Amino acid sequence: MDRRLRPLSRLACAGALATLPAAFVPLPGPVRPAPSVAAGVRQDREAEVAASYRKLADARDEAALAAVWREHPDLVLVTIDQDLEGSLALREQSATPDEAAVAAMHARALFGARAAVAAGLHPILADYAASFTGWDAAQQQQFRAGQQAFGQARAAAKGGQHEQALAAANECAALAEPLGDWWGTAMGFSAAGQALAALGRHEEALVALGRARTLHHDLGLSGSEYGNLKEMVKAAQSLGRTVRVTELARQGAVLGRALGDQDGAAELDELARSK
Repeated sequence: MDRRLRPLSRLACAGALATLPAAFVPLPGPVRPAPSVAAGVRQDREAEVAASYRKLADARDEAALAAVWREHPDLVLVTIDQDLEGSLALREQSATPDEAAVAAMHARALFGARAAVAAGLHPILADYAASFTGWDAAQQQQFRAGQQAFGQARAAAKGGQHEQALAAANECAALAEPLGDWWGTAMGFSAAGQALAALGRHEEALVALGRARTLHHDLGLSGSEYGNLKEMVKAAQSLGRTVRVTELARQGAVLGRALGDQDGAAELDELARSK
C-alpha cells in the first residue's frame, strides 16, 4: 500500500532538494486512481487545473476558481502547494531571493486556498496556506526537518526497524503540527500508524491512522485517505472490532470505487458483507 504521502511537487524544485541533508529520502508520488484511469489522463488534468488556477487567481476571479475547485477537490492542495514549495525554494536557492516573486506566489496560494473555502471545501486548506506563508526562517527549517524525519521513518520501516520508524514518525508529526503544516502532520500520523501496526500495537495504530485519515479527508487527499482506511480496517480486525470493521470497510469501498480501484473496493465490499 502506498504510504501516500506528499507528491513530488512538494519537493520538485532542484534547489529545494539540494538544501536537504543527504539522509533525506525523496517522497513518493500520490496514490493514483487506477488502473481504470491512465496516468497520462491524471497528469493532463493536473496540468489543466494548475493553468486554470494561475489564470483565475491572478485575475482574482474567486467565483470561477471556486467552480474549478468544486469539480477537482482532490487537486486543490497539490496545486497551491506548487506555489508554496516554489516560494520556499526561491528563498533556499539564494541569499538574496526575489522577494517580490515570493510575495506573488504567496498571494496566489492564499487566494486559491480561500477560493476553496468559498467553494465549500474545508477551511484547513486556508489555514495551511496561511501558516506556510507566515513562517520565519527558523520555522522553514523546522518544516524541512519534519520532512527529513518522515524520510527517516520510511527508510527505517523499509528496513524492518519499526521502533526507529515510529520514533521518526512521531518526530515528523511533532515538528509539523505546531507549524500548521497539516499535510506533514498527516504524514507523520500515517507513518506512526503503520509502525505501530507492524509492532502489534493495533489500538494505538488505529488512533494514529484515524488522525491521519481525518486530516487527509479534510485536505482533499482522497488517495491518502483511502490508504489510511484500508490500514484502519486491518487494525480494527486485529482488535476484533467487528462493527467498526464493517463500517470502515463500507466507507473504504465507496472511496475505492471513486478512485478507480475496483478490485480493492470489491474486497472491502465483501468484507463488509461478511461481518
